[in-house]
Amino acid sequence: MIPRLSTQHLALIAALAETGGVGAAAQRLGLTQPAASHRLREAERRLGAPLALRRGGGVVLTEAGTRLAAFADRYLQELARLERDVEAARAGPVVRIGQATYNRYHWLPPFLDHVARAAPGLTIDLVGSASQHPLRALAEGRVDVSLIYARPAVSRRFRWRRLGTDPLVAVMAPGHRLAALPHVTSESLGDDRVYLYPVAADPGFEWEALLGAPTAPFRRVTTMPTPEAVIDLVRAGFGVSFLSRWAVEPECAAGALVARPIGPGGLPLDWWAVTRAEEPKDGPAETVVDCFLSHAPRRRTGLETLGFDDPAP
Repeated sequence: MIPRLSTQHLALIAALAETGGVGAAAQRLGLTQPAASHRLREAERRLGAPLALRRGGGVVLTEAGTRLAAFADRYLQELARLERDVEAARAGPVVRIGQATYNRYHWLPPFLDHVARAAPGLTIDLVGSASQHPLRALAEGRVDVSLIYARPAVSRRFRWRRLGTDPLVAVMAPGHRLAALPHVTSESLGDDRVYLYPVAADPGFEWEALLGAPTAPFRRVTTMPTPEAVIDLVRAGFGVSFLSRWAVEPECAAGALVARPIGPGGLPLDWWAVTRAEEPKDGPAETVVDCFLSHAPRRRTGLETLGFDDPAP
């Protein structure tokens, strides 16, 4: 039996599940919004069932659409992995990298230049979908190296190598009242709107672990689907956020954002490169970690406040 849906249909359904909107899904796939809408209607016509419903400014997948999206994600990941393996057999080793939390890659061009010098013949491939569950992606074989800020999980399945330290900072527009302060606390934050990326919005994380327990509950907290959305809103002066310093370095350097320490002592976080323990120590994945270590000379001890759950065996 020949399937009624093509890879293009599956890619659209997977993108809709991740972005929650036809426009955003179209942008991710390099399509126009009318083309993405047409492809969705075509998939629904071929299956004879609705896959997505419009709600507010976005779309919500139906039960059938949700089931199809879960399959599409697995299928597309496995197909991409097979394609890479076939290419690697002809062109040399390919190492897939996942980065926790942030889909920001301004660090990549200089790092690729460094890899070209330090390990010629090695190809780097980014897996953006690993940002939400970096250890799970590593355990399932969807990535070979995960970049994580966390404390090392107690597990023999992974090998952790510390890259360096980067502070978590309060971020705001230059004209925001908090930009005039030397640091930000829960008291100084007051009733300002706070935009959070869901990965960093675990209950109690910002307020109690970072700023100290507030004297009154904060009610002006808004979670956003991507770090880029948070940055756009904060840059426009609509509120503040908490992000890793390196993630907003381009905006801070351009004067579009201001970063202030969290508390008088700041909040440094350790970043780690994690590989599967069974990977050979002289294999391509560990070679990439060696490149990260030689490319990131900052090696200070930081607070380890974020923990990622070890995926189920």
